[in-house]
Amino acid sequence: MRQEFLLVERDHEMGLVRAGMRRAQAGEGALVMFEGVRGAGKTHLLAAARRQAEKDGFRILHARGNEFEQGFPWAVVRQLFDHCLSAERYGDQGDPLAGPASLAGTIFDYADPEGLGGGPQDDARLYRRLHGLHWLCRNLCSTDPLLLLLDDAHHADIPSLRFVNYLVNRLEGSGVLLVLASTPGTTRAGGTPAAPGQAQELLLSVGGSPVARHAALAPLGPDAVRQTITARLGRPPHDEAAAACLTASAGNPLHLKEILDEMDHQGIEPEQAAVPAIAQLAPARLTKEVLRQLHRLPTETVALAGAVAVLEQDAEPRHCADVAELDESATLRAASALRDADIFGAGSPYAFQRSVVRQVLYAHMSSEARSNTHHRAARCLHATGSELPTVAAHLCRTEPGGDPWTVRTLRAAALDALRRSEPQEAARYLRRALADPAAEDDPWILGQLGAAELRARQPSAVEHLKEALHRTRDSLARERLRLELALALAASARHEDALTLLRLADASGTSETARRVAAVLGRVAPGHRVPGRSGPFVVRAHAAVEALARGFPRSRVLRLATGALAQGDPGGGREDAELNGTMLTAWVLAQCDAAEPAEAALRDAVRGARDAGQVLTAEAAESLLAQVLLDTGRLGEAEGTVRRLLNRQEKGSLMTACVPLSAAVLVHCLVERGRTREAEEALRHHGLDGPVPASALFVPLRLARARLLIRQDHFEAGLRELSECRDRARKEGWRYPSADIDCLPDAVRALAVTTGPRAAGKLAADTVEGAKTFGAARPLAVALGAQGEIVGGEEGVEMLERADRLLAPTPYLLEHARVLVALGATLRRIGRRAVARERLTAGMEVAHRIGAHALESTAGSELRLAGVRLARASQDRASLTPAEERVVYKAAAGLSNREISQALFVTVKTVEWHLSQAYAKLGIAKRAELSRVLTSEAAADTPAVRCSA
Repeated sequence: MRQEFLLVERDHEMGLVRAGMRRAQAGEGALVMFEGVRGAGKTHLLAAARRQAEKDGFRILHARGNEFEQGFPWAVVRQLFDHCLSAERYGDQGDPLAGPASLAGTIFDYADPEGLGGGPQDDARLYRRLHGLHWLCRNLCSTDPLLLLLDDAHHADIPSLRFVNYLVNRLEGSGVLLVLASTPGTTRAGGTPAAPGQAQELLLSVGGSPVARHAALAPLGPDAVRQTITARLGRPPHDEAAAACLTASAGNPLHLKEILDEMDHQGIEPEQAAVPAIAQLAPARLTKEVLRQLHRLPTETVALAGAVAVLEQDAEPRHCADVAELDESATLRAASALRDADIFGAGSPYAFQRSVVRQVLYAHMSSEARSNTHHRAARCLHATGSELPTVAAHLCRTEPGGDPWTVRTLRAAALDALRRSEPQEAARYLRRALADPAAEDDPWILGQLGAAELRARQPSAVEHLKEALHRTRDSLARERLRLELALALAASARHEDALTLLRLADASGTSETARRVAAVLGRVAPGHRVPGRSGPFVVRAHAAVEALARGFPRSRVLRLATGALAQGDPGGGREDAELNGTMLTAWVLAQCDAAEPAEAALRDAVRGARDAGQVLTAEAAESLLAQVLLDTGRLGEAEGTVRRLLNRQEKGSLMTACVPLSAAVLVHCLVERGRTREAEEALRHHGLDGPVPASALFVPLRLARARLLIRQDHFEAGLRELSECRDRARKEGWRYPSADIDCLPDAVRALAVTTGPRAAGKLAADTVEGAKTFGAARPLAVALGAQGEIVGGEEGVEMLERADRLLAPTPYLLEHARVLVALGATLRRIGRRAVARERLTAGMEVAHRIGAHALESTAGSELRLAGVRLARASQDRASLTPAEERVVYKAAAGLSNREISQALFVTVKTVEWHLSQAYAKLGIAKRAELSRVLTSEAAADTPAVRCSA
């Protein structure tokens, strides 16, 4: 619920106020002075002091100085006492102006010209009035202690400040507490500093009193900002949103309040996604205040502030002088005035004290002024050797004006961005260049824009490349554009159009790169086309792929792949063309248990492509590398790699080769970590949860989706997707056993639940036979593990032990951990608990080490069933046994008793018994209540690795 602004991180200041109140109540008198910049929270602090005084029985008088009333004598004094006198003059407590206090009476007599006069006063008359005001305070505190609150004391009129100074020297022995708030170093209209004027001298004199206690108000820290956001917006902020608010306000409470009110007004929630919007906020009230401050300053200061708002982190004094069109001395004077006004901070480069002030000023500039200033900034920075991205960022904020230098600079910056693998920036620069009349629809810019958009996965790449190809006449340029357009068409799932275009390039007989790309596209496109004529390396690489696809023995496939890799590809690194022969060869090696040479080849490919600025090639190699990392149990590194690759992938984006390959790895990683809901959300966010192109590149993704569905207990949907992938494999002639090996254990379990153990056993047995023919350890071990689980008994144990022996010397830690857990579970079921505990503990330790939390949890459940007491994160509320726990979670997921019995390899009567016991412990009467009572316990069900028998 939304609350009013909090008073946070002001405990010390309120402590001074409370101490002063105790002194006033004891008749000793006290003075507390608060200093802080505008918006530091002085007014809120005085309001808190007033609330405390009301509770403690003080008589309270308050006033606020105003710079436009400084010329009115006694303006603050009249604010303090007017209301009190009008209420008290005829009250029962006597006349406050009785006795010596009557000397001040003329100040409040508005019919007396002398009281209203602003002319000079002789010392005697001034003394009489000050003495009368002092006794007025004495009279008012005769029954109750008196609190005088004076806000913005630096704007008080001089006679009133003379009274304050007079009173402070006579506070001792009185029941008066005076609390003042002021801003140091204020500036008068026209930019003239007020200090050391008479008002500041009087305040310094007041502060020098022995009874004075001082506090300088510091900016709010991160914790206070977080508390304030929570109170103001009614919900805790994300850490990055809180940091953005702190940066924008620099901890200034008033500025923070205005930012939060603007967020509330615009419906901006304090979430991570809102950080860019927070940085762009220019609250209306704050805008008026900043502009009022600037209008009071000389013209040169406004020009300098505008230059700094545009230059931001590059606001070196020499740059600012050029951009603001000021000489050196004028720049220094303007900077000094802006610091005095608390608009600039100290030091160089120049910077605003609070970033929200910069945003306010920048937003208020006219579009013409903003464009011109950015253009001057770009020219200045380019002339002084700044980097191209900095210069181009300014040019992108200028209005098109037919400037050839702007177009040339943006073209150069775009090429530099592509070399740095930043295609989004390159596309932004080229769009701005193309909009300039000086570009005259340059086909080179149009083609480069399409190429950058392809690498940024922006759908507009296709049309821009088509248009560039239509306008280009140079044969070499047209060849390059055909290649780029073919890749863009393939990323749009238009494989036939892409291949047709590449055949046109091949017909000219000049494009070896076109033939290479056509060979890869022909292999992954529906229909499986055998590549045509090409160089020796490409032929060898595709021969290895073809041998693998046809299910030839591992030794033969490995020989072909190793030979191709040893030969090298002298022409493979010339163009940025996604998958190439080196990557295909490395992928084949990975399928043949040669994970280490495959990883080395892929890392070399990534490094070479990055060095050459080849975005598509580098991303494709990284996505294949991520699969190797996943296979070898490096889940964290694999997940981090593919998340980076998918970072800019959204619904509607082009799907370059790395997208489906990376998404498949991400889903597998999240499934292994037990984060299936997150995997589902990731697919939805990246637009990969619905129908996908028929390309072979999407088959791994479809298999990963099938596995995810099965892990979510959507067995039939998962098996249906898996069956469609297997049908595609048969149609294309893919016979290698590792094609769907990652899904096999889950597919076998799903079949056991939906169709029965016989069908599940047949699937596992068929896969085992195929894996034996191929001869690679990993697919054979996975297949044996799946078969051993479904067969069970001593026969199943033998199969699982063979799988264990196959995987022990390999780097495939994830599969090894899975086999160890399955072996331990099977041993437990046949009563060999001691050996089962050893295997389960070993499997759980490996799973924990590599971050496979789902497998770790399964191992923990099996260990509890085997009689091992595990260290747990917390105790279950209902103390379910391990067997009851497994059954109720399956039931809560919607499985029938029969499906649970098949999934857990127990009888239906056993399931019914465990459910009845669990209902009694959980205090429920029916199955429908399980989800509700289990939700609060899910987080407490993660076992630690340490265990004891």
